[in-house]
Amino acid sequence: MTAAAATMLNAFCIDLEEWFHVCDVETPYQDPATWSEAPSCVEKDTEVLLSLLDEVDTKATFLSMGWLAEKYPELIKRISDLGHEIGCHGYYHRLVYEQKPEEFREEISTARKILEDVSGQQVTCFRAPGFSITSDCFWAYPILVEEGYEIDVSIVPASRDHGGVKDFSPVPFVMETDAGALKIFPVSVMQFAGRTIPFSGGGYLRLFPLRMIHYGFRQTHRRGLPVMAYIHPREINPTQPRLDLPLLKRFKYYVGLESCERKLRSLLHTYRFGTVSDVLHDFGCTDRKQYRDVDSRQTGYPAQLAK
Repeated sequence: MTAAAATMLNAFCIDLEEWFHVCDVETPYQDPATWSEAPSCVEKDTEVLLSLLDEVDTKATFLSMGWLAEKYPELIKRISDLGHEIGCHGYYHRLVYEQKPEEFREEISTARKILEDVSGQQVTCFRAPGFSITSDCFWAYPILVEEGYEIDVSIVPASRDHGGVKDFSPVPFVMETDAGALKIFPVSVMQFAGRTIPFSGGGYLRLFPLRMIHYGFRQTHRRGLPVMAYIHPREINPTQPRLDLPLLKRFKYYVGLESCERKLRSLLHTYRFGTVSDVLHDFGCTDRKQYRDVDSRQTGYPAQLAK
């Protein structure tokens, strides 16, 4: 282990949702009215993740859907009682760029109240379902501030099938909006074969071999940055029910399920992890950029961000 790996505190997030919460594809469970009819895996799978975190005495940020918190309030309370941070993952797992601002406000306001009521925590961290805050919907940021959020972990600074902001800075920073300040902690990316790609969570964690994931950690640490790692409970469950998905989506959704828990355990035993809030406090998040309409070609940042 390098000196940076031994000392750098990295963020670990769990996006709390069910196995059937899939974005951008038709399934039998698109309508929330059908969700209670589906077999549930989230409690059992989350207990596996809690045990892995307990093995290494690590706290994490659990970003939960409001719907899930209403259905399983005791799960959210248990996570909170164990000392983990509770964050918000929307209410119905709707992509932000498919919502109107007033719909988004209702989602995050309703979900936050439920999460705070069942967890006993102040909920200040938000992640958009599918990492779906793009440069076209930065209007969401002032709304997050107005609704009491202080941290956003929704940006992937690379191209992807939904969400993603190409050429976005990978460095955590403070965004100044008309409504106030918001800390932005992008998902970690690495440079590999001339491309910018995520490596530390979700399908990337399941697909890539461990040596490639370690390469991403080392590259990120050499830049003096913490890694943002993340996972969904279903990703450590190879026996979960399978949806009849299009071929490419099926590959992305189910590849590497058999090895994911082993790889995750290795990472947890190799690097230091903590909650999003603890990492930002440890890292220091002082670089401030103003939210406004600007030409990204002049600033080096996407539209509406400037120093």
